[in-house]
Amino acid sequence: MLCKGEIPIEKNVIVTDVNGKRIGATYPKRAKGLVKNGRAEYASDCEKCTIRMLDTHKPTVDVTEVNNMGKVIDFDPRDFKADKSCENNVIAKYFVTDKDGENVIAYSIGNWNWDWTQICCDKKLEKNTDYVFRFVIVGGYCNTCNETSRFEIVPMPDGSLTDEAYEDRYTYDLAQNRYKPVLCKKTDEGMLRLFEIPFSTFDCEDFRFVFIAMHAVATLYAPKGISAYADLEDTNFDQLRDEINSKNSEDNSANVVMDFTGAHVTRSTVTDLLTMARFGKSEKVCIDFTGAVIEDDKPDDIQADADDTGSDDIAVELMDVADN
Repeated sequence: MLCKGEIPIEKNVIVTDVNGKRIGATYPKRAKGLVKNGRAEYASDCEKCTIRMLDTHKPTVDVTEVNNMGKVIDFDPRDFKADKSCENNVIAKYFVTDKDGENVIAYSIGNWNWDWTQICCDKKLEKNTDYVFRFVIVGGYCNTCNETSRFEIVPMPDGSLTDEAYEDRYTYDLAQNRYKPVLCKKTDEGMLRLFEIPFSTFDCEDFRFVFIAMHAVATLYAPKGISAYADLEDTNFDQLRDEINSKNSEDNSANVVMDFTGAHVTRSTVTDLLTMARFGKSEKVCIDFTGAVIEDDKPDDIQADADDTGSDDIAVELMDVADN
């Protein structure tokens, strides 16, 4: 079943790679242009319904161009602004230096709370034309898997955003890769995903592009060519979850947890516990004194406690910490 805007029936010229493997379809006029420019050749002299891409053209570019055969729109952070219809937008736009040493603009949207955030951009496009919208997103997910992370394309036939136009929008669910990205890579910031969204304008020329985030922080970047991410390690959500669970297990095994909430304890007991926390071998010691009542020791107990620790200074210091 054909999806609206993805494979128009006018694309009736088959496109293959240099080995004859089919990689897409295109318009007759576009096929003629590729042959004329030396980037492709007809499969046979008498058959002009199939063209073969030549190896003078990079394969990664071939696949994207042939499958979509349209104009490419790269995400530009400077074009997008907060949607004023949202009262709780959480956004930040700033310069960062990427792994290639280039200064680029990062657009952060959303937070870990439940503030619904939207940014949008309006563009005027050519009618009856195939386009591809490309963007890179880092993050945009949470451990509980209940985040909202979406991209929307809204056709506006009347040139404005009406309720009817919004109902006819194209929605792409980016959460947990329910819409599959072109690539997923591991970076120091988190998981990087490159998306290429194909769509057709049909008889409309005014469009709104919208990014939505809630209960997760997403950082959007202008995309680079696919080859620019080749040196990054591949990953996916299953690997990400396994790494998080493994790290949590390691952290929990290193913790020593003692619950003294609401208890009545003496200063000497507090001193002993804090001495253990300070000089113990465990990586993390968590002692919960919420609501606890710390009572003074008898004079003999204080002296005995100081003798046991081997240092009056340590005992005094730790009792000060307990008081705080």
